[in-house]
Formats: sequence, structure tokens, C-alpha cells
Amino acid sequence: MTTKQKFAPVLDILNDAVTGDVALDSEYPNIFTRLFKFYEDKGVQFWGDVDEDYAILIDKLATDLT
Repeated sequence: MTTKQKFAPVLDILNDAVTGDVALDSEYPNIFTRLFKFYEDKGVQFWGDVDEDYAILIDKLATDLT
């Protein structure tokens, strides 16, 4: 399942996160948690640093939404 398929109901929020208009981790923690788990399950490696992991997640999300 693709990111767009899995998160279809919240694609507007995800696009806003990519453009920096919203911060998923603080404004939409439930979506952030689900997205983090989704990418982790797909093999994306996170490093345990909050800022770095958020940047990795947003980079991956930007790629998947384009």
C-alpha cells in the first residue's frame, strides 16, 4: 500500500507538513505516530534524534507525495 493510499483522508495535512505549514509531531501527533510507524515498517531507518528523524520522515513523505 502506498503512502497516498494509506493516508488518503489526511493528504492535505501531509502536504502542509511537507511545505512546513504544519508540524506533524506537535499539531497532529496521531498522524505523526501512524506515519512514523508506516515508514519504519517499510524499512526507513530512523536514528533516535527527534529533529533528524522528523527531517527524514518529511523528506520521505515529500518524495512519496510527488
